[in-house]
Amino acid sequence: MSDAPVPQKPWGYTWRSSTGFILSCIIIALFAENFLYGFVVPILPYILEDRNHVEPSDTQRLTYQVLTIYGAVAVVSGLLIGHWADRINSRRAPLILGLGVALVGTIVLATSTKLPGLFIGRTLQAIGGTTAWIVGYATLRDTIEAKDMGKTFGLVNSFVSAGALSGPAVAGSLLELAGYWVTWSVVLVLLLLDIVMRFIMIEKRSKKANTGSGERGALHDDTQDPGNARSESEQIDSPTENTALLAASPEQLRRPIKKLQNVSAASFYRIILGQPRVVVALLSYMTHSSLVASYNTTLPTHVRQTFEWGSLSTGLLFVGLQAPAIVFSPICGWLRDRVGTRVPTAVGFLLLAPLLWLLGITDQAHHHWVGSTDQASRLYVVSIITIGCVQNLLTSVGTIEITCAVDDLESKHPGIFGPNGGYSRAYSLSNISFTMGLLVGPLVSGTLTDAFGYYYMNSVLAFICVVLSLLAITFLRGKSTPRGSDHNDVDVTSTA
Repeated sequence: MSDAPVPQKPWGYTWRSSTGFILSCIIIALFAENFLYGFVVPILPYILEDRNHVEPSDTQRLTYQVLTIYGAVAVVSGLLIGHWADRINSRRAPLILGLGVALVGTIVLATSTKLPGLFIGRTLQAIGGTTAWIVGYATLRDTIEAKDMGKTFGLVNSFVSAGALSGPAVAGSLLELAGYWVTWSVVLVLLLLDIVMRFIMIEKRSKKANTGSGERGALHDDTQDPGNARSESEQIDSPTENTALLAASPEQLRRPIKKLQNVSAASFYRIILGQPRVVVALLSYMTHSSLVASYNTTLPTHVRQTFEWGSLSTGLLFVGLQAPAIVFSPICGWLRDRVGTRVPTAVGFLLLAPLLWLLGITDQAHHHWVGSTDQASRLYVVSIITIGCVQNLLTSVGTIEITCAVDDLESKHPGIFGPNGGYSRAYSLSNISFTMGLLVGPLVSGTLTDAFGYYYMNSVLAFICVVLSLLAITFLRGKSTPRGSDHNDVDVTSTA
């Protein structure tokens, strides 16, 4: 019997496939997408009026439309992207494609001198950004252990927050100091760096990511780059002490996998959304993003009318709202690893309720006992900064809980979601819930403020937080709950 040649590992295999490098690649990708999301906001009036010759009276309406189309496209495309990504053996192709689409969309938007070009560019950015988010988180889940999921997602969220904070600031500053094309060059270079790093990275699939195939429990490396790949047939042919003398053919091994993949494609969403804990987690995630969006909608107008603050003071308020995430998000992620999502989410919503109410009572027309305008403004600033700290208890709740749900179902019913698992589809649901919050938040907060005032709008949001706190403590799972034994278990036998 001749010895088969040992496949050569690709150049730089050790560091290219290391957890640290993979984490760095995904962090940069998600940072770039969040940076790009807010980057266009301060320069959009210039794009509309100076490059597309829009009348100033139409700028506000078109700004809202251009920004809103991003969320609408993300909601519509999310499910399709998640389903497609789970049917592909490697995360490499969809992530590179997503970054490429975002790059093309950015070029279209930056070079456009006609309104249709703006909407086409923003649509492509939304598709590319949604793909990067869904596949990026799925790649993280393939790479990290379940026990480290909370702090890893927390670390990622701190960089995402940094992207949200720096994008508008960099765009506004560069446009004024360096000019239009220098401003856009920053984003283009960042996206090109993302694509290059993704070509360099060799992804790896953990055992959990491959439970769909049953026997495919060994660590799987994405060495599908030319000359790097160790084929599936080579993996099957590698004997071990437990290998049968008459091994099954590759076709026989694939047959049950294909059947499970077909079943999961039709039933995944019914199974996942049939679990109350997942529904509550997604509602919590959507509520959190709705609150974030409501600040963007109502805060600038309120502080201008109440305290006569300008754009600088308003910008500093948003720094106080977002900057704490850079420090506290990893800490809260570590806490979720220790105690689960139930307690942090419930406590987070419960603490937000009085803080939101405090924001409302600074409206002098309703509560004169607050004191002078100076005292009210100080109370407002302290409340904003405290909200910026507390809301980190809510970050990633939808992503983490839906990941645990998929893990539980895969451990109890190996292969139920196909050989590549169901993580991309799961993260498409969490991405959609978060994006829906960004769409619903401005609508609800703006309507309530116009109809009843800032105080009553915040009172309604505070009440919603109390309700979500009760739902979280009732349905979300604590760390001590054994896998597959909680009261939210789902019967999946009907999928066969």
